[in-house]
Amino acid sequence: MDTLYFFSGLFYLIGILAILVIIGFLITWLVGRSAKSPTTKKVGKRGSAITGIVLVASFLLGGVTQAGYNQIVTKRNERFANYASKYESLYLKTATKAENIGNAEQKDWSDAIDNSDSEDDFDPDKTITDSMDDNADDIDDVTANMHKMKTYVNGMKNNETDNHSFKKYQKSYTELKKLTNLVTSPSGSYNSFTDKFEDYDTSTANAYEDF
Repeated sequence: MDTLYFFSGLFYLIGILAILVIIGFLITWLVGRSAKSPTTKKVGKRGSAITGIVLVASFLLGGVTQAGYNQIVTKRNERFANYASKYESLYLKTATKAENIGNAEQKDWSDAIDNSDSEDDFDPDKTITDSMDDNADDIDDVTANMHKMKTYVNGMKNNETDNHSFKKYQKSYTELKKLTNLVTSPSGSYNSFTDKFEDYDTSTANAYEDF
């Protein structure tokens, strides 16, 4: 696509230069005609004819390459819009499901702490494992969705044009990835998990608003 854009501009530039040159030859022809100089008149006439051919050809080629470029841009815009639509729809579903998983894990963790008689009586690894088992189906869905969304992000990147930028989608994917990684594989202490979950949940929601 960049090649077509380059050649389109090049052909139009040649055409513009040809206009300037043909004006010079026409002046030469008029001078030769006024001065009744066969040689000058001949040079002006032949130069005008040759430059005229170059002028027409350059604008024709410029138009063809421009049309080809426009056609590619149109197709890219359509593909980008298609990927973006699928991405936005799946983003909201995935973010909502990840938020629900995180809330469930947070509650299970908090309940286990509250119900334990002492620190020695509380097993965080078992609590996390049990909570993940309870949410296994949703975790699998979130993981599968993230793979699909990565495909959509790559599709938008490959079809980016001046009309569409995938940067905000890339940013939103990065934010959502932080959230999904946390809830599909929770670790650390309860407090660190809670802090990260709140931060990632908020940044994910803000990224969605940018759409």
